[in-house]
Amino acid sequence: MYKNILLKLSGESLMSDSENINKERTIEIANLIKRVHDMGVNIGIVVGGGNFFRGRSHQDMEAINADSMGMLGTTMNALALRDAFTKVGLPNTIFSPFDFHELIEHHTEEELKNLYRDGTVITFSGGTGHIGCSTDTAASMKAILVGADVIIKLTNVNGVYDKDPNKYEDAKFYDKLTHDEVLNNPEIKVMDLACIEDCKREHKDILVINFNDKENLIKVLNGEKIGTVITSDK
Repeated sequence: MYKNILLKLSGESLMSDSENINKERTIEIANLIKRVHDMGVNIGIVVGGGNFFRGRSHQDMEAINADSMGMLGTTMNALALRDAFTKVGLPNTIFSPFDFHELIEHHTEEELKNLYRDGTVITFSGGTGHIGCSTDTAASMKAILVGADVIIKLTNVNGVYDKDPNKYEDAKFYDKLTHDEVLNNPEIKVMDLACIEDCKREHKDILVINFNDKENLIKVLNGEKIGTVITSDK
């Protein structure tokens, strides 16, 4: 079982049809993360901002404006998670690459490593803090920073396919891939290539699981083979 994890959580997982951030869904996620924490697992979370704004979907805007708006969306989601985590009694903190003064406490990298190892859940907001970088790249960077063994991408399909299974009935499912297989096959669009390259270099696994069933996270941490694993091993 993995003891040190980095979760890649989409902003859409917090929303409902009528709300950008739905209270019930956010508390449900907080209770799930508490269960994982109580298993003795150290947890980092990189949260997206797609429930508010996707910079890459607004190519008519200047990149600095579109990407900045996306990064602010991740910050709002991190604050919502902080509220929910605190409500369920989960020790947590937010890291942001930006200075929000009294809103978000500043931590050095060494402090973040110590907090992570001591069992504080760290929500990383703001992506990498740089224009043109996705939250996928932020996930690999933060996993390397805190020493996570694996990145777990929580998505709305059962794992990795050669094409979108929601559009193509003949989409091929992969239960295991190597980093090189992903890097060398442009049809496999699971995470940004910079993220895959980071994970290959640092020998970090990536697990892609369906988050529509929240129990999948518990199951995979208990050793069940669910979703797709991307690894350096053959």
